[in-house]
Amino acid sequence: MVGILSAFLIGRFQAILCISLVSLGIACQPSQETDEYTLLAESESKSMPESPNRSLLNEANSLGKWFHAKKTRPIWAKRLEVAQTVTTLEGEEQVEPGHYLCKGEAEDIWPQTEKDLNKRYTATDEFTADDWRKYQPHPDAQGVMATQIDHPFEVQATWGKLSGKPGDFLLKNFSDRVTPLPEDVWIVDQTLFRQTYESVAPIE
Repeated sequence: MVGILSAFLIGRFQAILCISLVSLGIACQPSQETDEYTLLAESESKSMPESPNRSLLNEANSLGKWFHAKKTRPIWAKRLEVAQTVTTLEGEEQVEPGHYLCKGEAEDIWPQTEKDLNKRYTATDEFTADDWRKYQPHPDAQGVMATQIDHPFEVQATWGKLSGKPGDFLLKNFSDRVTPLPEDVWIVDQTLFRQTYESVAPIE
């Protein structure tokens, strides 16, 4: 019992020391016995606002199965001039004027802001008869971090509440790869993920 308590106290002291050094701009390398991702989650989550996705993200982080992926297939997009409720694979979502509806090759629909669309895709000169414009993934786009969830789950995305099925993927921006509780997370159906994304490398 004493040994367990001592190990716990030493671990907590190392975590506090590491966080203090980082706050002073000094690099800190956790010991091999310390889970770096868990330390980040513990320290950052305490200082961040309450996240509606905290429980799910804590679960995903504890599993340590996030991996880097990039989209490989083109999409079609259309700008909305008036608000519209759309039905996606993850549920109904309210899309605001000025945002874009995006459509994949399997006719799956999802909303996206103009900023995110242009960050991830390049517009082409190809249009469909009903004014959907073709976009190709940026070859130098950073991609996303993804992890598969093995049970039904819900996510509060920036555009509304989404529902995932067992085996669907939880995604976040690659720029949030070491952010335990990012604001921007979403769901991709497992079949569509495998059809449109390609794994780049596992998270280190």
